[in-house]
Amino acid sequence: MSDRRHEWISKRAYAIWEEQGRPNGRNGEHWRQAVAERDALERTQASVDGREVLVKFRPKPQRPELPRDGWLTPTAKAG
Repeated sequence: MSDRRHEWISKRAYAIWEEQGRPNGRNGEHWRQAVAERDALERTQASVDGREVLVKFRPKPQRPELPRDGWLTPTAKAG
């Protein structure tokens, strides 16, 4: 991680902590939120004239996880 990126994330995580009333024990949550915000910023950029946002990367929508075969035993079936 570059020094500039790390510094931005650190400052943002601190700001999130302050915004939420300085709670104890949630630093990991604040750090992950700051990383997610930075990733979103890095994936987008404004066009030269500022009228639109160009997306560099769009993550694929997550498909819901399907149950595995055999997760329901024949004796436990409802009906």
